[in-house]
Amino acid sequence: MYKNYFKITFRNLLKHKGYSFINIFGLALGMASCLLILLFVNNELSFDGFHKKKASIYRLDEVQSFGAVSEQKVALSMYPMGPNLLLDYPEVIDFTRFWGMNRTLLKHNNQSFYAENLARVDTSFLKMFDFELVEGNKANVFEEPNNIIISESLAKVIFGNENPMDQLIDVDDDRENQMKVAGVFADTPDNSHLQFDALVSTKLWDEENRGNWGWSFLNTYIQLADNTDAERLEAKLDDFLVKYLGEDILNAYSLFLQPLTDVHLDSMDITHDYYNHKKFDRSSVNIFLILAFFVLLIASINFMNLSTARAATRSREVGVRKSIGAFKGQITGQFMIESIMLSFIALIIAFLLSWAAIAPLNGIIDRNLDLSLIFQPINLVLVLIVTTTIGLLSGVYPALVMSRFNTIMALKGSGMKSGKSFFRNALVVFQYAIAITIIIGTVLATEQLNYMQNLDLGFKKDLVVAVNMYSDTNTKYDVLKTELMSQKNITNVTATKQRLGNNLHQNGMQYRSDTALITGVTSSVVVDHNFMDFYEMEIVEGRALSGEYANDKAGLSFVVNESLAKELGAGGKEVLGMAFHYDGMDTLGTIVGVVKNFNYNKLNLKVDPLFLSYQEWGWSEVNVKLKADNIQEGLAEIESVWSTLFPQRPFEYQFLDDHIDKMYKSEQQLTKVISILSVLAIIIASLGLFGLASFTVKQRLKEMGIRKVLGASVSEIVMILSKKFTALVLIAFLISAPITYYLMEGWLAGYAYSVGIGAGIFLIVGVGSWLIALLTVSFQSYRVASSNPVETLRIE
Repeated sequence: MYKNYFKITFRNLLKHKGYSFINIFGLALGMASCLLILLFVNNELSFDGFHKKKASIYRLDEVQSFGAVSEQKVALSMYPMGPNLLLDYPEVIDFTRFWGMNRTLLKHNNQSFYAENLARVDTSFLKMFDFELVEGNKANVFEEPNNIIISESLAKVIFGNENPMDQLIDVDDDRENQMKVAGVFADTPDNSHLQFDALVSTKLWDEENRGNWGWSFLNTYIQLADNTDAERLEAKLDDFLVKYLGEDILNAYSLFLQPLTDVHLDSMDITHDYYNHKKFDRSSVNIFLILAFFVLLIASINFMNLSTARAATRSREVGVRKSIGAFKGQITGQFMIESIMLSFIALIIAFLLSWAAIAPLNGIIDRNLDLSLIFQPINLVLVLIVTTTIGLLSGVYPALVMSRFNTIMALKGSGMKSGKSFFRNALVVFQYAIAITIIIGTVLATEQLNYMQNLDLGFKKDLVVAVNMYSDTNTKYDVLKTELMSQKNITNVTATKQRLGNNLHQNGMQYRSDTALITGVTSSVVVDHNFMDFYEMEIVEGRALSGEYANDKAGLSFVVNESLAKELGAGGKEVLGMAFHYDGMDTLGTIVGVVKNFNYNKLNLKVDPLFLSYQEWGWSEVNVKLKADNIQEGLAEIESVWSTLFPQRPFEYQFLDDHIDKMYKSEQQLTKVISILSVLAIIIASLGLFGLASFTVKQRLKEMGIRKVLGASVSEIVMILSKKFTALVLIAFLISAPITYYLMEGWLAGYAYSVGIGAGIFLIVGVGSWLIALLTVSFQSYRVASSNPVETLRIE
C-alpha cells in the first residue's frame, strides 16, 4: 500500500510539473531562509557560552551622572575595584581585569610586527575564562611580570616554524619592555566578546595604579560564589563606593553587574564599550526570529493553499478508489503521506539552497556561520519534526475533506467546490499582509540608515585620512605636519587625542559663576589649534583655537559646544570670557568661543556637552585632508613622508568616513538581511498566488469559453479572473498598514534624529504589491482569455 502511495505521489509530481515546482520550491525558499536565520541567531546567542563558569561571571559597569553630561552607562571601571571587591565581599571569589593596549608594535630580531589587540590582564584571567592554552602552563604563565603569551596566529607571523617558547619580544609601549614568551593560546573564538592576540600581566602597572580611584579606564570581571544573589550584591555596591570615595561619589557614580552572557547582546545602551567584539542588539535578534517565523509561515501557507487547491481536482481519483473498496483511513493516509513527502523534498532542496547561500550571507553579516550545526543530532531532529508538522498541517485539511466524499458525486467530479473557499482567501490575505509589513518596515529602516549616514554631522568628514600616532612619532609631530603640508595633494593637517565617531572621554571641570566656583564633569577632546578649521566647524560666538595666542598654546583657552554653553547657565556671548578649569591644570583658563553642536557619536544619541582645548600631551592620531581628484597620489605622499620619518613604523591608515560608517554596522547588517527576506517574502507569496490562480483559472475554463463565444473581450476576461485576487491583496494592505505604522513609529522613536513616516512609502509599497499580484494573476488569466474557446468547450 505504501509503495503505491509513493508511486502515485511521484506520478502526480511529474504530471503537474509547474504545480510541483511552485509548491516545493516556494516551501524550500522559506525553509532555507529560516535555517540560515536560525544559524545566525544561534551564533549571536552563543557568545561567551563556551566558558564553563559563565553563569557566575559578571562584568562590573558604571552609571555616570556628571551634571552637564547626560547620565550614561559605561563599560569601564576603576583599577582598584576588582581586588577590593574580593577583599570586602565573601560573595566575590575571584576577579580579573582586562585593560587593552590596543594596537601595539612588537619587535623580534630587528623586525617589527603589530599585535592588533594586546591586553593587560590579572593572573586569574585564564582561570576564570576558558581560553585554550596550547603551550605553557595556565597556573604559572604570568608568574614573572615580564611574561607574555601570544596567539597561534601571531606566533606564526613572528616566529614562523620556530618554537616561540622562551623567546624575547620587545613591546613598544611607554616602558619599552622586553618580554619573554611564556605561552601560546589558540586564536580567540569569533563568538567571544573579548578579542586579543597577546596578553601581559597587570603586575608591571600595579604599583602606580593600586590606589588610582576616580579614573575609569578598564573592564573588571568578577566571579561570584555558587547560589549568590547578584541583585543583593549589587545593592551593596553603593556602600562600597562610599567606603573608598566618600559620600559625594554617589552624586556621580553607581555600579551594576552585567551577566557575562548578556554583554554581547545587551550593551547597546552602554557607552565606552571598547572591548565588545561584533556587539549586536538583542532586539534585532528578536526581529530576525520573528521574520524567520513569518517567512516560513508564508511558505507554509502557500504549501497548504496549493495542496488544498490541487486536492480539489482529484475527486474522480478518490471516487475510483472508494468504488473499489478503499477505506476512509486509506484515503486520508494517502494525502497525508503525499504532503509529508513533498515537504521533505522541499527540505532537501532547502539544504542545497542554504549551502549555496551561506558564503554570501557570511560576507553580508560578517560572521562565520557553519551549516554543519544543523546536522547535529538535536538540531536535525528538531528540523525533521518541523518539516513533518508542515506536511501534516498542509495535508490534513484536504485529506479529511476528500476522505468524506460521496463516491457517486466524486466520480462525477463534483466532490469538492473550491471556487469559494473562505479559508484559502483568508490565508492569501494573511500571507500578503505579512509580506507587505516586512517590505514597508525594510524601506523605512533603509531610509533611516541612509538618513543617518548622510546627515550633516556639523563637520566635514570626507577625504580625511586618519593615521595612528605613538610615543615615538609624537616627538616629531611638528616635522611630520610641516612635511605633509608641503605635499601638493594634501590640503590640511591636524591632530587629536580622540577620533571623531567614538565616545569621547569625560573630564572634570570647574567654572566661575556669579557667586562660586562650580565643579562638574563633561565630555572633552584635546585637539591641535587648527582642528576646528580643518573640519570646517561653525563658530557661533567668539573664535576658534589658534596658535597665535599665548594662552591657546599654553592650554588655557577653551571652546565649548552649544550644549555645554547652555549647561553653564549662559548662552551665546555671555559664556565668552568665563573662567574655566580643566582637571589636571593648576591655573584657571578662559572660554574663548562657542562651536555649533556637532555629532561626534552615533545619531541615536543626543549631542552631549563638550569642550575642546589644546594640551601638550601628545596625539593619538594625525588627520590629513586630501584633494578630491588625486586621492591615491595623496596617500602615496603620506606614506612616503611617514616611511622617511618613521621607518620603524609600518604605514597604516583609515578614512574617517569609513570609520564613521562602521558605527552603523549592525544596522547595515540588519537592513541588508531584512531586505533579502522582504524580497523572498514577496516572491514566495507571489509564487503561491500564481499557483492558486492557475488552478482557479483551470476550473473556470468552460465559463470563460462561453463568455468569449458570447462576445467578451480578452481584457474583460482578464479583469474577471484577476479582480478577486488583487482585491485580496488590497485587503491585506489595509490590514498591514496601521500595524506597520505603529511598529515602525516605536522603532524610530529610539533615534535622536529620524526620518518621518510619510504616506508616500505606504502608497508606493501598496501599489507595488497590488501590481505584482495583478501581473502574477494576469499572466494566467491572459493565457485563458487568448485561448481558442473551441478547445475549452470540447465535450469530454
